[in-house]
Amino acid sequence: MWFLYSRFKLRKWKKYTSIKRLEILQALENKMAKKNHRDPIDVVVHERADWNCLGMFSVMGDRKCIYIHENLILNPAYRFHALETIIHEGRHASQYVAINREHIPWWNFRAKRWKRNFEGYISASQDKVLYNNQAVERDAQKYTIKMLQRLAWRYKNEPDFQKTLERNLYRFENAEEQAKQKYGLFYKFKMRRKIEKNSKD
Repeated sequence: MWFLYSRFKLRKWKKYTSIKRLEILQALENKMAKKNHRDPIDVVVHERADWNCLGMFSVMGDRKCIYIHENLILNPAYRFHALETIIHEGRHASQYVAINREHIPWWNFRAKRWKRNFEGYISASQDKVLYNNQAVERDAQKYTIKMLQRLAWRYKNEPDFQKTLERNLYRFENAEEQAKQKYGLFYKFKMRRKIEKNSKD
């Protein structure tokens, strides 16, 4: 299904309707779900145009979905933000599957960290620095960067792709430095305490 990625090239993407673009993003989620051995979930355009987020993995009862901002569909310049959002939020879906098994093996320390993090998850609106340094976010960012780097050769003539990759790298590489500046030398301990407190509130 490598042809799926070619559809994000500007000469093709700009010809597609909004409905077709959403179908492509759903096909990408289906592909990533299969790669990660989980069931695919619905990709849904968020109903509010003033929503201040590009994407979000959501669980409401038994329903799981990936919400995306309408700009990812409407603005061709954001097509690679759409791609990385599906990869990133799909990684959160994989994390969710990992922590909601009947039993997490004692040796799966990563899944246990994710579980604690989800229980006390800090949103970007609460604390942007802490948000970027949480275990589940760092993992999703790292996974997304790895996937984008693997795809880079396909988009060597797409400046919008390079901007998207650079934005992801900048956020990932500067997150810890920002945490040190805000929380000081013991930033990891302080952030962990805030997440623990959030889980109890």
